[in-house]
Order: sequence, then structure tokens, then C-alpha cells
Amino acid sequence: MSDPPDKQIRVAIARLFVPLVLLLAGSSICFAQSPQKIVDDYLRAEGGARALGKIQSLTIAGSLRDTSSDATGSYSLITKAPNKLYSEIVIEPQHSIAAYNGKSAWGQDFNGAPHTLTGSDAVKWEAVSRYLNGHLVDPKKDKLDEKFVDVENVDGRQAYRLEISLAPGVMREVFFDVQTHLIVRETLMQGADAAEEIDYFDYKPTSGFLEPSRIELHEGGQDYEITVTRVEINGPVQDSLFDFPAADDHPLPDIAQLLRDVNKNQKAVDEIVRQYTCHLTETDERQNSDGRLSARSVKEYDLFYVGENGEPARHLIAKGGKPLDGEEEKKEDERFSKEFDEKKKKAAELENDPKKQAKQDEEDQAQISDFLRAENFTNPRRELFRGQEVIVFDFGPNPNYKPKKLVESIVQKLVGVIWVDEQARNIVRLEARFSDNAKIGGGILASISKGSNLVFEQDLVNNEVWLPSYAEVHASARIVFVKGRQDEIDRFSDYKKFSSESKLEIATPVDSEPKQ
Repeated sequence: MSDPPDKQIRVAIARLFVPLVLLLAGSSICFAQSPQKIVDDYLRAEGGARALGKIQSLTIAGSLRDTSSDATGSYSLITKAPNKLYSEIVIEPQHSIAAYNGKSAWGQDFNGAPHTLTGSDAVKWEAVSRYLNGHLVDPKKDKLDEKFVDVENVDGRQAYRLEISLAPGVMREVFFDVQTHLIVRETLMQGADAAEEIDYFDYKPTSGFLEPSRIELHEGGQDYEITVTRVEINGPVQDSLFDFPAADDHPLPDIAQLLRDVNKNQKAVDEIVRQYTCHLTETDERQNSDGRLSARSVKEYDLFYVGENGEPARHLIAKGGKPLDGEEEKKEDERFSKEFDEKKKKAAELENDPKKQAKQDEEDQAQISDFLRAENFTNPRRELFRGQEVIVFDFGPNPNYKPKKLVESIVQKLVGVIWVDEQARNIVRLEARFSDNAKIGGGILASISKGSNLVFEQDLVNNEVWLPSYAEVHASARIVFVKGRQDEIDRFSDYKKFSSESKLEIATPVDSEPKQ
């Protein structure tokens, strides 16, 4: 005899209800995971946070196959603490390289020559190097921001998906196996695009850690299968491996002397800069301590250079894409006229007072001297930048110099790369970032956070003088008790010459003593 209808309904509901409860329970377990717990489980599975924190170098090497062409080659990934990276794919005779040496990033494309990476590409590889060397042991120290997203299926494996922000515009999606807690996939995001995706398989014990024995790499529209043949932890790795490859066919000038020449030549540059005016667009964004945008403004100026030292004076002409209205325009004209006259008067005083001018020249010279004392200059090379041959070199703190002035202590925390036009003796581009926190007044008055960075570029105008074309600053700072982040981009355009009294003369000879 069959069960009464009401009992059949209760049984059906029970059959549906029990799996649903189990599913929801399982889901609640997954979604209850915090980013820190996911990372802690990973660190334990990998060999322990303390042991991972002692890794100073890691070498992964293997054989490689391009799945589209069936061509074979080799793969290498080498890291060295705290922030060096070398990645190479070789399919003879072609090499693809991405590297970061702790100061600058460089790369080599298939069929291309080595070149220094700039802009977002440089930011990306600095961030990736910091991430890979940190092993997620101390995300806060490595400036990593973690966010749990969801649970996804990765090649049949359930995995927690974390979004880890490495730097502005650079994020790494990391997928942790729910069962083993090991990383099964990483996707490097640059803006909204996936720069590369890496899948990891078949982890095996290696020197007390677990490392994948098979990797699938997807980048640049290519798919590679990698069989890991060697993993070496804390083996000897020379710093020179990460440096831009040296070329012996063209001697390089002494870098310190080159910078002194640049400083001396600035007087000639200032003389001709006074003959130009340009348009400046300033975009300013400010963020709260939690990273949310608090304010954004776009202002446009007419820019003039005043006096013998080319002091800039800005005349505001538009805000938010709209010209100033009548009353705003009148007030700005009055303000600008006053500022211009004051700077012109100060410039005249300097020109008419040799002692004041000599003191100003001494201060200018001291600034470059501060830089030369506080920094080391390494890895010089010749490259093309926008079709122009330039000298490129890295700079970083000089550990043997003890700062005697505030400016030296701040400068000594900068690392980066400089491009110099050897013939014109002018800086073409500069990228710099703070490798440590910089404090003013012992940190009570102000401090600039580690990772704050800037970019500065110049263009050759009228084939006679290098003038600013682009400046970018990303600073996380605290002034007194107010903390926040500022992102500013300045774009210089439409240079016009309103005087033609002189031509720029190079103040120093080009044939300075070469570096052997």
C-alpha cells in the first residue's frame, strides 16, 4: 500500500531539504573564509611562514613546449630577496626576458633587443618581484591588499579566489585549492587586462617546501607547457644576472661627471627656456586612507618661465574643462600679475647682485652634490628613447654614506632610473620611488610612505632645448595628523617661442673621459 499523499510530500521535501542544507553549510564554510585565514592555511601547507621567510633566492628551471607550434625550449624564473626577478623563455634563437634588478625593470621581446621598461610595465615588474620574493609571509610589509572574491572551479578543483592588489593598476588573482590550500592558478591583471595566467600542477617536496612539477603559462597570446626539471632554494645567485646586459662596443662616459655636466648645462637651458610659454593640464586626485577617491580636479594653465633660473609662473585659464567666468578670471589675472611681478623682481635682484647669484648657483650645485653623495649609480647602458640615443643608468641608496642634511636623508631613500641625452647634456626621463619611509621632523611633521613614486619626462622642442612634457606623482603621505594619498599628472603641450634672441649652446664638451 502506498504512503498517503501528505507523507510523500514530506519525504520529497526532506529529500530536497537535506542536500540543500548541506550545500548551504558547505557554502557558508567557503564564504566565511577570510583572506588572512586562506593565506595562513597556504603558508602552513607550503612549509611554514618562518621557513618561507628565510628564502633568499629561488630558481625554477624546466623544459618548455609552445602548444601552438610544438616548438621546444627552456624556461627560467629566478628571484632574489628582497626584490630582484629574472624570467626567461628561450626558443632558440629567440629569447623573451623580463627582469627587475631592484632599481629598474628591463625586457627583451622575441626578435627584439633589450630595452628598459617604463611606465605601467616598469610598475608591473617591480610589483611582481616584490610579490614573488615575499611569498605572502607579510602582506602588509610588502604593500599587498588582499580581498576574498568567491570560490571557483579551476580545472576540476574548487579554489578560493583572492584579489591581491600589488600596486596601482596591478593586481594578481590567486586561486588556492580548498583541499590542499596550495596555489593552483595565478592571473596577473594590468588594468582590466590579463597580462599572464599561470596554472600549477603536481606539487612535490623540495628542500622542505612544496613546489609544482608542471606549469602551464599563458601570455602574449601564446600557451606554454613547462616541465620543471630543477628547483633550487637559497642557492648562489649573482646580482649581475638581473642587470641590463652590458655592451662593449661603445664606451660609456663617467656617470657622476655626466650628471655634473647636466647641472652646469642647466644655466644655458634656463636662458633659452625663458623664451617659451606652454599649456599645462594638471589632473589632481586625492584618496582617503582607505583608498577611496575623495576629490578630483582638472585645471589648465598658461605657463611662463621667469628670470635667469627659469622660475615657472602659472596662469589659471580653465577648471573642469570650462574657462574661468568673468569674476574668477579677473581675480586670477590679478593674482597672476602679482606673482609674475614678484618673480621678475626676484630674478632681477639676482642678476644685479653677483653675491646673491653666486649663492643661488652654490645652492643649485649643492643639490646635485647631495644626489651624487647619497646615491650609487649602476648598470649604465646605451638605448634608444623615442628614436634618440640616450645614456640610461640606475640609481639607489649609497649604504656607505651617512646623511648630514635632511635633503640627503630623503634623497638616500630613492631608487630608480635616469635617461640622459649625452649630446645635449639634458635629462630626458626620470623614474624614482621611495624604497623606505621618509620622515620629516622625526615623522611628527610629515612622512612619505615607502612605494611613493614619480615620473618626469622632457621632449626636444624646436630641435634646440629639452622642455618638460610629462610629470606624474603618486604619493602616500601624512602631514601632521592628516593621512592620505595624492595622484597628480601634469601634461605640458603647445610650446610657443615668443622671443628669438639666442640659441642654446652646450656648456660642456661631449667628449668627457670615457668609462672603461
